[in-house]
Amino acid sequence: MSYLGVDLGTGGCRCAVVNDAGEIEAEASAPFNSINQSMIAGRSEQSAHDWIQSFEICLDKIFSFRLKESINAISVDGTSGTVLPVSPDGEALANALMHNDMRASEEAKLCQNVFDGDCSPTFALPKILWMQKKLSLPDNTLFLHSSDFLFAWLAGTVEVPTDFTNAMKTGVDLECESWRQHEIIDSLHLPKIIPPGQSFGEVCRSHRKKWGIDQEVILVSGATDSNAAFYASGACKLGDWASTIGTTLAVKGLSAEKITDQGGRIYCHKHPDGIWLPGGASNAGAEIIRQKFSGREQHIEELLKKSDLSVKGLLYPSVRLGERLPVANKEFKPFQTIEDSTDEQLYLACLEGIAYTEKMVFDLLHQLGANTGGELFAMGGTTQSILGLQTRADVHQKCIHIPAHPNSAFGAAILAAAGYRNQTVGETSKAMVQVVREIEPRCNFDDYHASKYFGFKDLCLSN
Repeated sequence: MSYLGVDLGTGGCRCAVVNDAGEIEAEASAPFNSINQSMIAGRSEQSAHDWIQSFEICLDKIFSFRLKESINAISVDGTSGTVLPVSPDGEALANALMHNDMRASEEAKLCQNVFDGDCSPTFALPKILWMQKKLSLPDNTLFLHSSDFLFAWLAGTVEVPTDFTNAMKTGVDLECESWRQHEIIDSLHLPKIIPPGQSFGEVCRSHRKKWGIDQEVILVSGATDSNAAFYASGACKLGDWASTIGTTLAVKGLSAEKITDQGGRIYCHKHPDGIWLPGGASNAGAEIIRQKFSGREQHIEELLKKSDLSVKGLLYPSVRLGERLPVANKEFKPFQTIEDSTDEQLYLACLEGIAYTEKMVFDLLHQLGANTGGELFAMGGTTQSILGLQTRADVHQKCIHIPAHPNSAFGAAILAAAGYRNQTVGETSKAMVQVVREIEPRCNFDDYHASKYFGFKDLCLSN
């Protein structure tokens, strides 16, 4: 059995064909013709025709491997908050407004009470109101998220559901897994909501005939790209967490209870298996390393391997004013207390600062009632740094697991497999995600990091 995961990202389409053992049988990607068709600041839009064209290019590449006979199910992920108007016969009536489009600021104010007082112009619902107001759309216009549109194209009908992760910014009630009862939402033509990883239809006969596919190919509900990536992390049990460190730091984990944070630092998605998925994102991360040491990271790590260098001082790993997590403070100023530092000391201080920030996030989650006692899975570009991984393992005093394919396309393939097998997403993730490396903590670093961490935390909280 094989499953096609489709990631409809910001810059292009990426596809992965994955078998039951979690092995990738084929991959393909194709960029969009234009990442942003708007020339106006604060606006971001794309053509749905570009999405289809890039997807078909990917399919041509994949089918060149003669895999069409083995693909049993397809699932699609898309960017959160991306939405477009669609006619009842499936035609896009205008460009899609993307996840980072900011034009609907006035409409966001009208939608605040739908989202308990907090609505950004990047949410899908205010964008829909803006399109209704500005585009002279027919009364029977449907509004679909990006992955919904691709599903509609595959199915040959607009009668397709959306999933509750894509519906987060459109007005879903996660407790009930249905649209919120509100006059704004009631007035719109929106798809039915189902959980990610649930089969709901099949690829239409005309597409199968065009591609020479004889067997039925099941369509399985998708998710937003960040949620799909989480399913590919290997985190599948209560108390497991996935931490992605690239430009910034983002965490997600599995909780039996919905975690609420009055400080706005932690938000809560819902996992397809009915449990909760609390998480958040920080301004801290590896951006500072790229700015200061671009192209020299490996050389510096080789030098550090040959020394017992320790850093006397602390550094907050951010280049931006303000912070969202582990503290929420618009005036937060990144700090550095290291004097007469060498490149090696600064580099090591950055790695330590990333690990201390991450630990502060987990401490906060624990204080809010989240279970943080499970396994930790590492994702993002910093998994290429063995020293960075070892530092994080030492700080947390926990083994860090690195999955083989921590990306959204692989996560979408997991959803496709779950829907086809009629399994939970957690069960399917456990069966398909392969861990390629494990970093064990060194006990003799516990005291060193414990004392530094408390100093780091004090500086953050007093900032």
